[in-house]
Amino acid sequence: MKFQIGDKVKFLNEVGGGFISKIISPSLVYVSTTDGFEIPISTTELIKIETKTASDNFFDEDFGTREKLSTEDRLEMDADAKISTLLHKNSKVLNEGISLAFIPQDQVRTLFGLIDVVVINNSSFNVLFALFLKDDEKFHGQDYDSIEPYSAYFIDSIDRDDLASWLEGNVQAMFFATSMDKLISPINEYFKIKGSKLFQENSYLNIDVLEKKAFVHQLGDLKYQTLISKTEQTSKVQSAELGRDIEKALGIKKSLVEGHKIGLLEAEIDLHISALNSDYQNLEKHEIMQAQLDYFEKTLQDAMIHQYQKLIYIHGIGNGSLKNELRKVLRTYPDIQVKEAAFNRYGYGAIEVHIHYR
Repeated sequence: MKFQIGDKVKFLNEVGGGFISKIISPSLVYVSTTDGFEIPISTTELIKIETKTASDNFFDEDFGTREKLSTEDRLEMDADAKISTLLHKNSKVLNEGISLAFIPQDQVRTLFGLIDVVVINNSSFNVLFALFLKDDEKFHGQDYDSIEPYSAYFIDSIDRDDLASWLEGNVQAMFFATSMDKLISPINEYFKIKGSKLFQENSYLNIDVLEKKAFVHQLGDLKYQTLISKTEQTSKVQSAELGRDIEKALGIKKSLVEGHKIGLLEAEIDLHISALNSDYQNLEKHEIMQAQLDYFEKTLQDAMIHQYQKLIYIHGIGNGSLKNELRKVLRTYPDIQVKEAAFNRYGYGAIEVHIHYR
């Protein structure tokens, strides 16, 4: 008999049952029992319970109770099997916020077997989330639910061949608590994962709160989320103060790259000194170069804060010294790729920078 994640089962030779939580092979699965344990068991020792059939009623000790429950209550009971509590609250690996994690079911041979996809809520708030995957320029709703503080929400177990469909999408999330001095602005985060990372063994790191190896992509860091106050006036003050704190820490203006935006998460920055300083005639050559490099690094840092993915830097032709300096700086960023910009538009005078986020 073929089993799938979420199937309700009963033990053939023992009392009890639960839900299929992991599939190791056609003959071996993990069952999450009603008392919270997850146990490996041969599929020959299980009976699949089809809902609304005679066998369902016969094997279900809670049949009388469940028939009295509303549809919403039954869905809530089944959904509980998808939530697991993180083993620690103070993670040294994950930032406070939410993440998308890919967890190999085979923790020894991490490049083989099925992968569990989970959303991690590493915060003290309840999170209401919606996950969308992008395909053919459309976003498809994958799952939505609420996650308790410091918990992980199971989305699906997928085959390695299906990884490509999970690399790009969007997550929306709201943070809730029964008592909050300051509200937190919702997250609306677009993500794009470099596919090759999921096929590299060193990409699967030990995640302390899971006590498992996983590839984790941070979706939202609460450190960068705007705090919203109780009144309009204090909200404006707090937003301004938060903006000044970021500017002070990074030495850049807030949303500097926004003025160069040419598309969704894309920007074009002209580094010609005439575009940066109207009084450039009195500058020495080394001063011009320094001004160009300073603006380059400020816009790059700002673009990364605001999750930009593609930047065009117009450096001009000249003697190539500025272009060489730009590439030298970009080589220090492991998650950045650089190539020549489109020749038919920029000639030899621009580079194209792609930023990949973990």
